[in-house]
Amino acid sequence: MIYAQTLAALDMDAVVYQVTGMCVVFSCLVFLSIILSISGAVAQRLDAKRKAQSEAAKAAMAPVAAAPVAPAPELAPAQVAAIAAGIYDAAQSSITPQVVAAIAAAVKVTVGDEARILDIKPVDTAYGQGGRAAAMNNSPVR
Repeated sequence: MIYAQTLAALDMDAVVYQVTGMCVVFSCLVFLSIILSISGAVAQRLDAKRKAQSEAAKAAMAPVAAAPVAPAPELAPAQVAAIAAGIYDAAQSSITPQVVAAIAAAVKVTVGDEARILDIKPVDTAYGQGGRAAAMNNSPVR
């Protein structure tokens, strides 16, 4: 009986207002769900397209990687001796043979056959540490 009185006391405008509000909210949720589904499908297609392009690029690069490598140019005995001496000295120090090879290649490319590497030594890091400390303290380097 209390329930019947409560229903009778309801204003019809309030009920219409509540129902309209719920319809607006649910329609917005449905719209957002549709937008997210569409954007997900587009993202999946773009990802599949990007993967296909990546696979095609890998497939195109495979024959290039399998191509024979051109033989290295002949080095003069003096050049071989200089490189060997540099590698030996590097083995005695902390410089790796890869670093020696990179330095030798850089010298050959920039200077040419005129230059010869006599010695490669590691640099003392105390000078660099002092410079960094001075820069951090904003004081001049002495």
